[in-house]
Parts: sequence; structure tokens; C-alpha cells
Amino acid sequence: MTDKKENYRLTRIEEACENNSYPVYFDFFDERLQMKIEDIIKHYNVQYLFFGGNENAQRQMLCIFPDYVAASDLEWPICSLVFEVKGKLDHRNILGTLMSLGITRDLIGDIDVSEKWGQIIVNERIADFIVNNLRQINHTNIDLKVKKIGEILIFERQFEQKEIVIASDRLDGAIGKIFGHSRQLSLDMIRQKKVRLNYQEVTKKDCRLAQGDIISLRGKGKARIISMDEKTKKGNIKMIVEIYK
Repeated sequence: MTDKKENYRLTRIEEACENNSYPVYFDFFDERLQMKIEDIIKHYNVQYLFFGGNENAQRQMLCIFPDYVAASDLEWPICSLVFEVKGKLDHRNILGTLMSLGITRDLIGDIDVSEKWGQIIVNERIADFIVNNLRQINHTNIDLKVKKIGEILIFERQFEQKEIVIASDRLDGAIGKIFGHSRQLSLDMIRQKKVRLNYQEVTKKDCRLAQGDIISLRGKGKARIISMDEKTKKGNIKMIVEIYK
């Protein structure tokens, strides 16, 4: 998302907070923007809620609503498109095909794929367009079925646990070990602003890591630090991470 579009969306949120007379829904936000939005909304005495279609959703819509409306009465404009997986498909294949149809990322929530089923959570206003135009992904035919908000599938998050040994708790020394590339590539990715720590963009290579931190690399994936308390006999740090698939 460009800075211009992001600023526009944040301005609309501030306007909704100031003119809070009816529920206003906003398209999907990633975790970084959800944190940024909460920092903005806390300065206003308004009710708000994030929701992405199910309890495990990472990308979520926002609703700002007045006191006379109960959260349970909100009518989220969310549905999912479910299809049977045939062949090898992944998140990147699906998202790339959606983008090729001219659909913007903010209209799309979580994309999940298991061995048998795939699911795309979307703003309901584009569901029919996708169903009518998305017939194939990665040279594999698919048949999309629309599921209402109460029928959206819940996918368990898949991750790989990995133990690494690092000399220090600096970010630049850890990410190569976590994601399996060179230290030089790690430095290049930091310079290119492709690394986020707890959903915030990183520009300094010597950021310090702590248990619970979440590291995201654009195009590579995301990992969470489970522990880093133990040390080797040589004084290096043993770090255990969960790498999300």
C-alpha cells in the first residue's frame, strides 16, 4: 500500500470517529495498520471492533460504531470463497491471480490453503466478480463456492519450530539463520525496507530481539520468537522460533 493511500484511509477513520452517528465499515487491514489504527482511535471516545471473518483471522476489517449499536448487531460485509484444492496451490499463487484481475489487496482478507480446501475471505461486494472471473489458478481449474459469514472455515495456523544458535540478540544476525539465507542478504533486505519487527518497518540493522517478537520478511514469511533464554557453552544464544507456513 502506498503512503498516499494509507494516509487517505487513516484520514477516513478519523472522520468516522468525529462523526460517529452510524456504523462505518472499512476494508481489510494487516496487523501493522491495525496497531497504527488503534493508536489513532484511542484519542476518541468511540466504540470500534476489528473482525476478519473468524477468530483466527489476521487481516481484519474495522467498524467504528455509536453507543446505541451493540457489537453483536454489526452486519459485517464479509464472506468467503471456498474451493477444492487440486494440484499444488499456495497463498502466493492465489493472491497473484486475484491481483491480475485488478482487485486491490484491501478488499481481500486471509487466504488459507490446506491439502483439501482453499479459502479466500473477501469483502462481499466483490464476491460475485471473483466467482465469475476466477476459474483457474496456476493452470488448475477451480470452482468457487460462496460461504456466508457464519459458514467461514477456520484453518489452524501451520508452523515449523526451529532452533538456531546466534552470537547476539541483534536482528541482522538472527534473520538469516531463521529464514536460511546469508547475513549479506539480511542486510540488503533491511536496507530495502523489507523487514518488519512486530509489524513495524525496520531501518536499523542492530535492533535488539526479545522473546515474543514477531519478525516478518516480505516475500519470505513470518516467524515468532518462542524463547532465547538458554546459552551454549561458548556463550552464544539458543533461540527457538516458530516459522509460519
